[in-house]
Amino acid sequence: MDKHESVINTDRFERRRFNQILEMSERLQEIVHKGQEGFPTFRPLMSDIWASLYKMKPSLLEEDAYDKNYQVNHDIMSRIMNEEGYFSARSSTRLDDLSSALGTVQYSEKVYEWVEKQRQANEELQKAIEEALKAQKSLAQAEQKQQESQNEIDDAKENGDKEGQKKAKSKQDKAKNVQQKAQESLQQAMQQIQSELSNQLHKTGNQLSEALKSATNEANQTKDDLMNLLSGGGSGAGNREGELQKLPLRDQIKLAELLSKNESLKKIAEWAGRFKAIAQKKQKNKHVETIDRSGVTLGVDVERLLPSELAAFKNPVTKMDFLRRFAENQTMMYAPEGKENLGRGPIILCLDQSGSMKELDEQSKGFALALMMIAKKQRRDFAIIPFSSTTKHQKLFYEKGKIKPSDLMELAKLFLGGGTSFLTPLKAAVSIIEERRRYSKSDIVFVTDGDPQDSHGLENYCGISGEFIKKKKERGFNIITVLIGNQVSERYVTPFSDKVVRASDFNNESVANAVFTI
Repeated sequence: MDKHESVINTDRFERRRFNQILEMSERLQEIVHKGQEGFPTFRPLMSDIWASLYKMKPSLLEEDAYDKNYQVNHDIMSRIMNEEGYFSARSSTRLDDLSSALGTVQYSEKVYEWVEKQRQANEELQKAIEEALKAQKSLAQAEQKQQESQNEIDDAKENGDKEGQKKAKSKQDKAKNVQQKAQESLQQAMQQIQSELSNQLHKTGNQLSEALKSATNEANQTKDDLMNLLSGGGSGAGNREGELQKLPLRDQIKLAELLSKNESLKKIAEWAGRFKAIAQKKQKNKHVETIDRSGVTLGVDVERLLPSELAAFKNPVTKMDFLRRFAENQTMMYAPEGKENLGRGPIILCLDQSGSMKELDEQSKGFALALMMIAKKQRRDFAIIPFSSTTKHQKLFYEKGKIKPSDLMELAKLFLGGGTSFLTPLKAAVSIIEERRRYSKSDIVFVTDGDPQDSHGLENYCGISGEFIKKKKERGFNIITVLIGNQVSERYVTPFSDKVVRASDFNNESVANAVFTI
């Protein structure tokens, strides 16, 4: 984009960066396409919106520093940059590619919708926009014909064809005349557009302001949902941002756009954020409870360091000595009381997806992502076995609790339906433990809201002398069962469970205490 098309103080790098992000974002491309069909200077306006969000110190150019055809963009950008919501948004968008891209999507949508509304209600504006678009098309065609004529002139010169040069020069002159007329028509039309939209900004500018305010909220919510999905155990905005930054920008943008379109994924993100906060708190409490503050040992566990060691780190005089001892594993810390269970073995979640679980589908997947967060934090492998009676079992594996955007979408879309079968997931869990050495001594979380249709086979498999119980003793795995609702009996799960928890849904203290402390 030529510099004169911008009404913001952009440089070559910033304009190139916007083009790169535009190439990554299908949503931005869609907005550019529809915007250009209804508003002649819409694409440069989108680039200015992005720059105003991304730059450290954006400012509007003086009137003599930009093409007058873009005066309307200057007026709109002036409006945007004086909005309270814009200043609020800037706290998170400065030098942040993703936040700036999300903000550009939302702001551009709102501006486009506002312009469309004015165009439909104003016949003069509609006519001026049509004339401008027509002039732009004529201008582009004239420029192309000039270039073609110039190529013909060059070829004729090379061949010594004077007659050919004369004809090509005549074509070029005609194209220049067309170009000049088109430029004049475009300027007249843009002046009319400027006049009409300026009047509308005075009359209905509050509508645009409200729309821009909601755009800021929507962009912030999308990023928050994204961090809820991807965060892996850190606390605070900085750590959540850090988790997000590990993902390539193209994938961040793609997942953010999927979130904005997929209501189910949004709800999963909300539940995931809630459950992860609970899980993190439970894990922290469990960790604190394992510390015996009467004993002291040497080590580098930051959470157990003695206050005197922390003071040594903060003191400039003793800091280097502390760092040396820390590097040599010689810093003093509180000794743990016994052996912690953290990081024992992988986690396998057997998740009921029979028809009766449909209403809790988003909640159950948010719960699964919280368990995955624990696995990731403790570097434990994680597997999900969704089960019902209507299909063969599936096994979803996440090494060290890490999940890719494509895996998130697969999980979000997955729902089996049908009745309830316990044999299938239990056998699948055993097969994972036997076939994959890394899954030995797993913690199995078995979740269901109904009694099994295969109860007879279950009794044989999970009875006192059944194969499941033998494997359980041989392989040393544990199983916690969560019964959702009051319609399921404990008698079917008690034989194979180390612990049984009953709750109305996943958002229950008893579930958190039992599952999020594994």
